[in-house]
Amino acid sequence: MILLMLAIFFVLSGWSAETIKAGIDYTGRSSLFLFSIAFTASSVYSLWKTPFTTWTLRNRRYIGLSFAASHFIHLSLIILISLLFPEPFLEDQSMGQWIFGGLGYVFVFLMALTSTDRAQQWMGMKNWKRLHLIGSHWLWTVFLLTYVEHTREDPKFYIPFLVYTLALLPLRLVKHTPTKAPHGAAL
Repeated sequence: MILLMLAIFFVLSGWSAETIKAGIDYTGRSSLFLFSIAFTASSVYSLWKTPFTTWTLRNRRYIGLSFAASHFIHLSLIILISLLFPEPFLEDQSMGQWIFGGLGYVFVFLMALTSTDRAQQWMGMKNWKRLHLIGSHWLWTVFLLTYVEHTREDPKFYIPFLVYTLALLPLRLVKHTPTKAPHGAAL
């Protein structure tokens, strides 16, 4: 679906540095949306058991793989603009962005590669959970820092994305917050 929408966009808008940058922005936002569903699925389900949250929890693996596909399309556009229209794109990117974001792509790749029952068995659940915990929090941080930077450029447009991204972490952690025992209940 993302590839189809990009193809339509490029056919209608043409192929230029500006349209590729717009595609990078669009796929960054589609990646954030898909990531946020996978990242918070179990927590949202623990708060609200509805048919939709049940569906997202059951399909979290496929939503996560859809995020990986979206994000690798995003990376492909970054590579294209870097090769076809390197300036000013490359000079606007810091070495930290390349390293931090590059490690994020390593996590996306490893998490997608290990999103099978066989990979879970091979790695062992403890190692699998560790990879996905560290990787997902690293990616959340990358999204957060990306939207902090974008908010500096265009606050009116990007503040909602920043607030949305910030809200994901407490929403994810709510599942791990111990509930208080009722007053007078035996522990």
